[in-house]
Amino acid sequence: MSAPRAGNIRPAASVLVLRDGARGVEVLLMRRPERGDNDFRSGACVFPGGVLDAADSAAWPWCLGQDDAQASARLGLSEGGLNYFVAALRECFEEVGLLFVCRPDGSPADLGPHAEALRDWRHRLHHGQATMAALCEAFDWRLDLREMAYFSHWLTPVVRPKRFDTRFFVRLAPPTQEAMPDLGEALELMWLTPDEALDPQRALKLLNVTQRTLQEMRGFDSARAAFEHALALRGVALHFPRPALGPEGPRFVIESDPAYQEVAHLDPDGRGDVRCELAPGEVTQLSPRLWRVAGATGHAFLVSDSARSQTVLIDADAADAAQSAALQALGGPALPQTLSTRPGTAAQARLQLGADCTLHVLDRAAAGLVYVLEQDGIAIADAVCAPPAAPDVGWLAPTRGFMRRLRSG
Repeated sequence: MSAPRAGNIRPAASVLVLRDGARGVEVLLMRRPERGDNDFRSGACVFPGGVLDAADSAAWPWCLGQDDAQASARLGLSEGGLNYFVAALRECFEEVGLLFVCRPDGSPADLGPHAEALRDWRHRLHHGQATMAALCEAFDWRLDLREMAYFSHWLTPVVRPKRFDTRFFVRLAPPTQEAMPDLGEALELMWLTPDEALDPQRALKLLNVTQRTLQEMRGFDSARAAFEHALALRGVALHFPRPALGPEGPRFVIESDPAYQEVAHLDPDGRGDVRCELAPGEVTQLSPRLWRVAGATGHAFLVSDSARSQTVLIDADAADAAQSAALQALGGPALPQTLSTRPGTAAQARLQLGADCTLHVLDRAAAGLVYVLEQDGIAIADAVCAPPAAPDVGWLAPTRGFMRRLRSG
């Protein structure tokens, strides 16, 4: 599967609205309708949000608290960052009826006398018949960006037919307003603590990004404390979930998962067939010349030239039945002699396997031996032993765990 063109990725914005409840910090979730069109978001409980609109930039003169230069710097963009802030507030008003506006001098705007008119504005905004700029001009209000924290950045996995490049923000709920679903994009609203939303017995359909975000919202004593945490964040990194295989079937991994770098390296196009958890006997081809066979206490590695005319084993455990059976199936009836990464093991400084497979060996004394597969830029070593930095070595294949990158590029 090839990655979709960049044009298929739509910029979007979402906002976590927080408040203090009797059971702790609560976050506003909305349940989307069942679309019946294979939309992965159908029926999901999500935060208010949606795609950027071309008219969002018209609201820039009506923003208070940030201009485009400040917003773009906050999001790591050269320009256009303010559109994400505007879109987040517009979608929040359209979907759940919360409007973050103030008077031109920054004092609170009294929305009560305008409740009926605002219902009409909300309807017209939702149907593309009005803009936030026109709304602000009509009431002489400003979009209030003064207490709006940038929290996270997610890109939809390549396996999804609809892909979004979404910036997530955090706001405190306006105390004088009541959230109301639009009954179109939001069928039902729920104020839940993160633990309540994540409770399996509640059986909410939660997207991966929603689950992760709720987990990050755990443990705060107050909504204000959660907001201040988000406001203090700097260097917000892009999360790009990747499909992988877990013990119970397909799942997604992100950058904090131990398997993420290996999954991204072996499956750049998102087929989803690389395992993110390893069981004894699991075979993974790490490069054209290197295979890993997982074991109960450590991995074994089979190294071979491309013609499979010469092979060596590294760290095979004869007492591990599952690993031994997998190695027999992988290497055939005649398995080669096993090398070892353990300290004190004697080894040649250089091994040539066939015409296109070269291993050179580094003795790291108490840390053991490192075998460098020159053609593929991979070092094979004990999990706690990192080889010295070298321009021709980009990856470490450790005896436990997953491959990890040693240098950028």
